Amino acid sequence: MNLSIRRQAFTLVELLVVIAIIGVLIALLLPAVQQAREAARRMSCSNNVKQLGLAMHNYHDTHGSFPFGYIGDDVDMGVHRRICWMQSILPFIEQNNLADLLKADTQPYIMHVPATIQGVVIDEMLCPSEANATATGGNSGTGFQGNYVVCTGNALMHRSNKLNGLFYRNSASSFRDIVDGTSNTLMYGETIKRPGSGAWGESGGYWGGGAWGAYGFTTLESPNTTVADRNYSCKTTTFKKAPCTATGTSDELQNFSRSYHPGGVMVGLGDGSTRFIADTINLTTWQSLSTRAGGEVLGEF
Repeated sequence: MNLSIRRQAFTLVELLVVIAIIGVLIALLLPAVQQAREAARRMSCSNNVKQLGLAMHNYHDTHGSFPFGYIGDDVDMGVHRRICWMQSILPFIEQNNLADLLKADTQPYIMHVPATIQGVVIDEMLCPSEANATATGGNSGTGFQGNYVVCTGNALMHRSNKLNGLFYRNSASSFRDIVDGTSNTLMYGETIKRPGSGAWGESGGYWGGGAWGAYGFTTLESPNTTVADRNYSCKTTTFKKAPCTATGTSDELQNFSRSYHPGGVMVGLGDGSTRFIADTINLTTWQSLSTRAGGEVLGEF
């Protein structure tokens, strides 16, 4: 007896329906995966800021004050003029070997130290969410550029003035100077890197010489503002996440806190704690957080 065998298979319509369902599931799942990844990156960034805060505290315990924002040309150091706070805390962030190499170098200006020193990447000073992680800064374009800078206060970052934040030219602030309270005073904030290399004064360009503002940020504008930074020179002036205006010789400098975290930036406070500050923070509150002895009354932030 002949038996006919009927083969079972998907019809074209059924196959298309299955593909459509899989596509919908992927579309629903992908944002959740991306959110989970960003949450992990933000936690890692928070830990980086926390470690930098501890490094500042350890530096203070050792030297009796926080490091200078940067050293101006009016201080004759013999070597490494225009050095900024970043190089000062190297021994406190487990970079003793790099600190020793720098100590042995004899270049008169910090931006002239060899690329074998200034090009060393310090992973703990890079935010995991940074889109241009390989971008570099400074005079030669080979200098390591990081994502964390210190707070100078709530005004323009004048090169010759004593600013109202914890860090500025030749500063030597200590805990006794934080009249507003360590939990109400900004120490660190995030910044982002424009793609490419070079430029004087762009945030996080630690090896470019601190005089042009690369060492810090001001709260003159809110986090992730669309207002342009003002640097001596810019890698690009049209980068959407961080527009830039090249000043040439102006003393009226400004860098703002920015990040790739959705909705805000990570900051470190004087007590060593970290906070995520929303872009929508009241500007007056944001500016009050940046002063060391402004006497402002802060609400929730």
